[in-house]
Amino acid sequence: MRGQLDLFTSEAAELPAPAPPAQRAALPPLEAGQVRYRTFAGQRDCDDCWSAQSAAATERRPVPLRRRATSLRETTTGKTHLCKPHEIDRQASDGAR
Repeated sequence: MRGQLDLFTSEAAELPAPAPPAQRAALPPLEAGQVRYRTFAGQRDCDDCWSAQSAAATERRPVPLRRRATSLRETTTGKTHLCKPHEIDRQASDGAR
C-alpha cells in the first residue's frame, strides 16, 4: 500500500515495508513405528468417519455421521485426518502396542 495520503495534511504517507513472512521449522522425520499427532484446522472430513460411512452404505445399514477432522496422524507410511473421537481411539490403540 504505497502512495496513500494523510487525511489531515494531504501529504503522501510513507508506510513501512511489509514484514517478511514467518518461516516454519521443518519437523524431524519419523522413525519406523513412530506416530505423530498434530492439530488440523483445515476443512476436511475425518478419514475414519468416511470409511465407516461408506462401509455402512454398501452394507445397507444406517449410515453414521461424518465429522470434521481436528487432528492429523502422521506415520512413516502416510497421513490420516481424524476427528476427536477417532483420534482418542487411535491413540489408545497406539499405546496398547
